[in-house]
Amino acid sequence: MSVPTAPAACRLCGGDLNPRFTGTLLGRHKVGYLACAGCGSLQTEPPHWLAEAYANNLADLDTGAAQRCFVNMGASHLVARLFGLGNILDFGGGDGLHARLLRDHGLNAFVEDAHARPGYAQGFDAPDFTTPDLVTAFEVMEHFANPAEDLAQIFGRGARAVLASTTRWHGEGANWWYLTPSTGQHIFFYSDAAIDLIARRFGYTLVARGNYLLFVQPALATPARIRLARLMLRSRLPRLWASLVQMRQPTGGDADWQALSRRDQE
Repeated sequence: MSVPTAPAACRLCGGDLNPRFTGTLLGRHKVGYLACAGCGSLQTEPPHWLAEAYANNLADLDTGAAQRCFVNMGASHLVARLFGLGNILDFGGGDGLHARLLRDHGLNAFVEDAHARPGYAQGFDAPDFTTPDLVTAFEVMEHFANPAEDLAQIFGRGARAVLASTTRWHGEGANWWYLTPSTGQHIFFYSDAAIDLIARRFGYTLVARGNYLLFVQPALATPARIRLARLMLRSRLPRLWASLVQMRQPTGGDADWQALSRRDQE
């Protein structure tokens, strides 16, 4: 398949799309990649291969998943403490390891993922709250087939803050590592302008834009908190903080075991 000559509109902003290059996904699907003249994002042609791409629980190439959960726990814990956020929904949380680590250390975290079984957070995939204080979404946004609609699953829940991560596109070509064509799961790549657009669309203030994207409701975005959040998320502090938190005796596991045991007896 060649790059489409008459592409449809951008799946985020509706802007015009221009062909950039082609790639082979899952080893057999020849796919066009298109750049948006409006929001500056890169996207595949409309994906028809997703059922095949998600046949396995986790992508084979995601060897950094466990280590990423450890560091993300540090970032999430810092943000939760800074902004006073207790109820956390880890959207697209995979096997639930991130949620489990947060629960171990005193935060009321639950996991939601349509493509994975939360083995580490069994029993904690149905939140006991209606509106989360914090939604986390690490390496999730690039998986959305129709972000104009799908992003509401993250930003439309009324959370006071959203902490996300995705590697932004700055004009890279067909050899860009983040395309991960062998998995077929990365299909939309946001520009910095697109991230700003998302913040405005859902009424959030974009506080930090580095390895992490932190969106908070305007009432929480005081100058002091903004400065501190940027410092915390742009340095090595999440990894250091995760190490310090892990050194403390975790109490959440025992409390959850008791709660689940009582639930089973009812």
